Amino acid sequence: MGTRTYRTVLIGRGNVASHFEEALRQTGHHVISVGGRDRTQPIPTDADLYVIAVTDSAIQDVATEIGDVKGLVVHTAGSVSMSVLPQQNRGVLYPLQTFTKGRPIDMQRIPLFIESDGNLPFLREVASQISCRVTEMDSEHRRYLHLAAVFCCNFTNHMYRISETMLAEHNIPFGVMLPLIDETAGKVHQLSPAEAQTGPAVRWNEEVMQLQMNLLESEDLKLLYQIISQSIHHDKLQTQQN
Repeated sequence: MGTRTYRTVLIGRGNVASHFEEALRQTGHHVISVGGRDRTQPIPTDADLYVIAVTDSAIQDVATEIGDVKGLVVHTAGSVSMSVLPQQNRGVLYPLQTFTKGRPIDMQRIPLFIESDGNLPFLREVASQISCRVTEMDSEHRRYLHLAAVFCCNFTNHMYRISETMLAEHNIPFGVMLPLIDETAGKVHQLSPAEAQTGPAVRWNEEVMQLQMNLLESEDLKLLYQIISQSIHHDKLQTQQN
């Protein structure tokens, strides 16, 4: 037998919505994309699955607009509880990945975290068609998963941005950092982050750290450097004690 396909309504126009739409279409689902919050197209009431991929603050309003439908209604947010959906047949389909429109990504490799108190087997079936890494997780645990992802991805990328700006001010291309970035990310495939940590803060080399602090003109960056260095060193001491 072939893969079962379903009539799916996708609500949203952002990064997550665009990648889910492509993945669902590739697996053969009949996808009806109605747009985001500013849509003019009505939401059909006869679909098997409704995927709400809008900004977190708009999820509840969209779900209320969908109303009491027979299909399964899910949202794709990490930090929003499933309980914001008023439907009895509801769930969450959360992809642990960073998405950018127009940048291809292999959805089969992306961990999908699912939750449903209405139809978990159906949601697992659809999720497993999109990705080979599907895990059940409740809203409480998913909040911490999303928080960890913010540190791991968003904060890390912001550090890249700070580095890029700093280098540009001294006519140094950001590309020189790419081998370092790749090795830093690659190491944690074999080592724990604690084992992979290097730098002056680990050794608490105050002379080097003070020299670097003096190079920073922004008080915000000086404070950021201080806080992160202290956190790294504290973690090193805690690891040694354990």
